[in-house]
Amino acid sequence: MNIRYLLTIAAVFLSVLGSPLKGHAQTVENNVSSTQNLVRVGDYEVGKQNTTSDTEKTKIYAHSIQGRQAATFYIRDIPVLTFLSPNSTSGEQTKVGTVQTTEGLSSSGQIAGNYKVASAGSVKDVSKSSQLADDPVHRATLLAAQINNLIKNNADATQISVSWKPAKSSSVNNKVQDKDATVKNQLERYIIKINDQELVEINDTTKLADSTNNLAQDALQATNRLRRLIGNAAPINKIANLPKRPQQIASRNRLKFQGVASWYGYYWAGNKTANGEIYNPEGMTAAHRTLPMGTKVRVTNTRNGKSVILRINDRGPYIAGRIIDVSLGAARILGMVKSGLAPVRVEVLGR
Repeated sequence: MNIRYLLTIAAVFLSVLGSPLKGHAQTVENNVSSTQNLVRVGDYEVGKQNTTSDTEKTKIYAHSIQGRQAATFYIRDIPVLTFLSPNSTSGEQTKVGTVQTTEGLSSSGQIAGNYKVASAGSVKDVSKSSQLADDPVHRATLLAAQINNLIKNNADATQISVSWKPAKSSSVNNKVQDKDATVKNQLERYIIKINDQELVEINDTTKLADSTNNLAQDALQATNRLRRLIGNAAPINKIANLPKRPQQIASRNRLKFQGVASWYGYYWAGNKTANGEIYNPEGMTAAHRTLPMGTKVRVTNTRNGKSVILRINDRGPYIAGRIIDVSLGAARILGMVKSGLAPVRVEVLGR
């Protein structure tokens, strides 16, 4: 009986000692689990915060301009470029807003689909469509990805440049005149690059946000904004490879004036004219007091109706009443060699 009593006491004693140990073990396990969850949440929040910091560098605001879808691209809250759809989209119903979780931009705008600005070089959640190439928001999103990368990698903004790109021909159906007729349009284009890598093409569907209505000026200003906003680089003042445009000769309202013409001949041969040329008495040239060198003029003898086109390469005459000095060769054509002087009409043609 004493043995049974001792065994009972021992069992109770062991039960009392065992309960706290089990409870302590559960407490330790719970603490470990809580610590692991806290670390995971903290890591996630840090990553999310960095992503937000990246995307704040660029924003895209979708809207419409005269029935065309448009997307204005911002860097550091400064509008840089506006992308336009090729055709009117007045029949489409789209959402209004900004393409990114940002505040402070409010205007009547439209978004076709769901988009998110890409950061660190990746494009996310862009709706699949056969017309993505013409979608302003999609094109702006691709540029945003490149710009975010350049800013993140501290790119050298002094390497951002702009150059003229030869125009390409596009066939546009002219439905008003003839269904089968095509109209060839020469499209003016400029390429903005960094280290010879193309960033964006300035053309009739991609313009400066506050367009100057001159693509060359749009391209130059857009380039300088990118240089400043990406790396605070100094502005440039010219477009590379820009061809010299032929000077247009106005068909109306040409400058005309009348007066007396004289001529000068071989006594001046061999001397330099005002523009540095050697005077040729038989050349089709003339002297004028103010017209720019190289200007072409039509000189007409009002007495006999004879005329000749001459190039200004010298200065003069400096005798009151006379408005132009022509070469001996021109005087022969005008029929004024013997008289020495003739009443003339001078019509400025341009250069």
